[in-house]
Amino acid sequence: MVADLTHVDVKSRLAHMRVKVRELVFETRFYARLGQTWLERMSIAKLVALLYVARLMNKHRWETTILVRGAKYVVGVRTSEIFIFHEIYESLQYNKQADYIPQRGWTVFDVGANIGVFTVLQAMQGARVFSFEPNPESYGRLVRNVAANNLSDCVRPFPLALGDKQGMGSLHVVGGGTTGGVVTPLSSEARPSGFAVPIATLDGIVSTLPGLSIDLMKIDAEGSEVAILRGGERTLEYVRRIIVEYHSRDLLSEIRKILTRKGFAEEMILDYYAEDASVAQDEVGLLYARRAAGTSPRTLPH
Repeated sequence: MVADLTHVDVKSRLAHMRVKVRELVFETRFYARLGQTWLERMSIAKLVALLYVARLMNKHRWETTILVRGAKYVVGVRTSEIFIFHEIYESLQYNKQADYIPQRGWTVFDVGANIGVFTVLQAMQGARVFSFEPNPESYGRLVRNVAANNLSDCVRPFPLALGDKQGMGSLHVVGGGTTGGVVTPLSSEARPSGFAVPIATLDGIVSTLPGLSIDLMKIDAEGSEVAILRGGERTLEYVRRIIVEYHSRDLLSEIRKILTRKGFAEEMILDYYAEDASVAQDEVGLLYARRAAGTSPRTLPH
């Protein structure tokens, strides 16, 4: 029996090592591709060196600045924020339809902005961007990244979560990461078990922004997407295009119902994480939708 257990344990350890090696190979290749100039490559090499040292020393709060495609970004070394660059610059997840790529003069809402990779990219292309991020660490880097790229005049950041009701929430993050935080609304008497963050509604925010129509709304909110849309049903009347990341097939069904009711036509579904019950993984993907033919978005009165 002891021999059998030892054999199983060795197999398990070898399987774990193979997974880690594959992850290391993926990381190394991705980092090598991300930088396009020598300065960019040197900044990313510094990030890689800090990452491996931080893992050895079990440090979680280190930051560094990297240069990517002509922009500066402060990133958390062990936060998984670097993989946002993979989504945006390599997988091009938000560029699957040419008409959804923001242009100069567009108004863009970035809901779930994290450190502002999408925000900075669109603002550098000439868009006006409203960015929402509840995680205080990510929000701090978002503000610094906007300033570092001289974009403060065209980006307005909001340090809050969005939902279907105004109030307070508890933000839960795992292992120092900042890309997968989940906000849970709190009752008035409850205490947060994570970060305490304010929750607003899209309708409440947009009501303070006269003369606005929204060319693109991007939502990546780790399971809060339906609540955000419910709290923004009036706002959807001012939106031309929307890209929503969904975090289960049930949430996708609810998103479709809301958008159809508000005059949107679905154009594309991009599935990038299939459902896997063995590891409790729900289906994750992106839904692209635009205002249906024959309907035009309204503009908020001045």
